[in-house]
Amino acid sequence: MGIKISALTETTTLADADVSPVVSSGATKNVKMKTLREFIRTNETRWREIETDRYTAAPASTSQLTMSNTSDVAIGLPVKYTISSVTYYGIVTALSASSSVTIAGASMGGAVTNFYVGTPEMVTVCTFFIADSYGDGVADLLAADMNYYEEWGESDAYLVAFKAVHKTVDSGANQPKVNVKIGAGLVSNNDTNNGLQLTTAGAWVSNSAVAINSANYKVERDDDLEVRCTVAGSTGDAKDLTVRCQFVVE
Repeated sequence: MGIKISALTETTTLADADVSPVVSSGATKNVKMKTLREFIRTNETRWREIETDRYTAAPASTSQLTMSNTSDVAIGLPVKYTISSVTYYGIVTALSASSSVTIAGASMGGAVTNFYVGTPEMVTVCTFFIADSYGDGVADLLAADMNYYEEWGESDAYLVAFKAVHKTVDSGANQPKVNVKIGAGLVSNNDTNNGLQLTTAGAWVSNSAVAINSANYKVERDDDLEVRCTVAGSTGDAKDLTVRCQFVVE
């Protein structure tokens, strides 16, 4: 006669030598906790795949996916999605419970065949500051204005979103425009690759949600990072620029 597991005394303290029943290839065996722990560690993944019956393959827009169950998704979590056998990356920026998720990152321009959600630690934030005047000409600002160079020192990742703010506005009619470069490639394809345009003092401006060039948004170890003024301000006296970038680790 078999033993009813639920009738056994529960233990809340486990040791490596403790055993648990397991069915392996149709045969009932036992497994030690040490072996089970090593199996879980070896096979665990940072990316959790969401069942296809929980979302609609055809996106509601290039930045929004319809979902019937959003319990595994939260604002700020990284996501990746497969479209036409190509994997793309983004980050959740808005959520409507049991309805939809909105992302920033690579455009969802076709049917999504796989959708994954990652963990918070897979998002890396880099902040760059350019002191004094920055919008007085088209230039790579870290090198030209700050005499400073930056390169990526981590594992492969994707720049899925960035925003900027300045302390002093250009006194003329038009404010400067900025973009982020990985190597020689401009990441934002907003405004014909000019990126975002700053507005009033102290007001953060985000790159458009999916205005990301997926050919340029991947960063690998030792790749150069740079902030570029792509269009100067009317007068050139905008000052003190901060740019915050969000990367999703592969």
